[in-house]
Amino acid sequence: MKTVLILAAAATLGVVSAASAQTVNTTGDQAASQLELIAQAPSACVLSPPSAASGANTSFTAQGGQAGVVRFTEFVDPQTAQPRDASISLAFPVVCNSAHRLVVRTDGTGLSRTAGAAPAAGFRDSLDFQVTANWAGASASGSSTALTPIDLATANGAAGQMNLVVAVAGGGAPMVAGDYAGTLVVELEAQN
Repeated sequence: MKTVLILAAAATLGVVSAASAQTVNTTGDQAASQLELIAQAPSACVLSPPSAASGANTSFTAQGGQAGVVRFTEFVDPQTAQPRDASISLAFPVVCNSAHRLVVRTDGTGLSRTAGAAPAAGFRDSLDFQVTANWAGASASGSSTALTPIDLATANGAAGQMNLVVAVAGGGAPMVAGDYAGTLVVELEAQN
C-alpha cells in the first residue's frame, strides 16, 4: 500500500499565495496560515503465506513468499491402493482495505497422475478434493474439478486470518501407482 502526502503552503513575511494557503489571522507582526493536507490510500490487498497449518495425513512446506507444497503422508492404503482420508487447514494472514474478492482456482483435474499410460479397468489416475474457504464472515466450498470452486465477494475492507481447508475423501476405486499433483491458486482482488 502506498500513501501519498502533498503539502501545499506558501507564506513569507505576510505574503501569501491565495491558491495554496489562506491568511486566517493577522495582528501586528504575526501571521497565521491554514495548510491543507491531502492524501490517498489506494485499494490494496496483501495475502501472506500461511502462518499456521494443521492436518491429518498431510504436511505443509512454504516455498518462498508466495507458494507452498501440501504433501500427502500416505496417499493410498498399501493393502488396497484405495485413497486414504486426508485434510489440511491453512491460515493465511490477510489485509484488504476496500471491497474485494477471494478467488480460489484449480486446473480442474484434482490430483492427477503426472505420467503414464491410461489406467486399467477398475483403477483410476485422478482424485477429486474439496476446498473450503472461510473469510470475513463468509464461507464457500467447491470441488477441485471446477476451475473456480470458490469466489467470495466482500463489500468492505477486512483484516485477519483466511482459513483454507483442502480435504480428500478416502475409499473408492484403487489408484494407479505413480506420482500425483494438483494446483490451487488463491487470489485476493481489491475492488475500486
